[in-house]
Amino acid sequence: MVIDPITKLSKTIQRTDGSLVRITATAMFGEGLHQSVDVYVHKKPTLDADWILCNDRPHPDWKGMSREDYINHGRSEKFQTVSHGEILGVSTMIGKPMSALQ
Repeated sequence: MVIDPITKLSKTIQRTDGSLVRITATAMFGEGLHQSVDVYVHKKPTLDADWILCNDRPHPDWKGMSREDYINHGRSEKFQTVSHGEILGVSTMIGKPMSALQ
C-alpha cells in the first residue's frame, strides 16, 4: 500500500474585519534529500482585492527597538498578519498522509 504524503497545503482564513489571509506550506528538498518546509503568507484586504505576498523581513531597525515597538512595528509583515500557531497548524501537516486531511 502506497501512502501519498502531503507536499503542499494552503489554508485560507477570514478575519473578523472581512480580510482574508492564506498560508501556504510546501515540502522542499535540498542537498542529500533532507526535507524542509517553506511557508509563505498572502493577504487580501477585501474580497474584491488581489492577493498580496507578505514580506518576511523585519523592520531594518528592529534590533534597536523596544520590545513593545518591535511587537507593534518591527516584526515582518508575515508575522504581523498571521500567528506562529496558525503557521504551525499548516506546516505540521506536510509529510503526513493525505488521509490526515479528512
